[in-house]
Amino acid sequence: MKIHPLIRVLFLGTILLAPVLQGCSSYSVKRVSVDTEGGVTSRWTDTDARLTAKKLIKKALDTPWLTNFQEKHGRRPVVELGQMINRSDQHINTRLFLNHFQDELINSGKVRFVTASEAHRRALQEERAYQMKHARSSTVHGPGEQTGADFLLTGSINSYMARRGGKTVRFYETHLKAIDLTTNEIIWGTEYRVKKIAHQSGYGF
Repeated sequence: MKIHPLIRVLFLGTILLAPVLQGCSSYSVKRVSVDTEGGVTSRWTDTDARLTAKKLIKKALDTPWLTNFQEKHGRRPVVELGQMINRSDQHINTRLFLNHFQDELINSGKVRFVTASEAHRRALQEERAYQMKHARSSTVHGPGEQTGADFLLTGSINSYMARRGGKTVRFYETHLKAIDLTTNEIIWGTEYRVKKIAHQSGYGF
């Protein structure tokens, strides 16, 4: 039985292209540890947020502003997280960074934290109002008994970028400072920088 030449060419072409088409359409997912460095982008990632928080925590605990307060007042300072301003050239979830920072600082045992979240405060006000109406008087947590903060932590994330050929270099600078809520003095400040380089290579089969 003779096969038409055109059919033969199409058949061979299909066989040769099958691996290529299969490779182009393949998709896979790999589960990794949350501590794994992505390394595939020059943009800010959750790993950058964790590492930056860890470095800034170390700087906060290694400087004397916390111990000075405790020696003067005989207690741990109460801290509240203020606004973290994103001045970078991309969207950054600053709450992710602040959550890392807050958790690490609380777990250090050197400070006490009160919430600065408007949503949290509204929920707490509603709960206190409910307790005043429905709970036993000995268990009510009424207004005027909340703990005030001694220091407000606030800061910003800045970035700048340079491109040359197939290379992209990004710098991220995270600044943090503690403000005394009694005197408005900035009693502590620091920064941490992240530098990321991405290489773009040509594509081909």
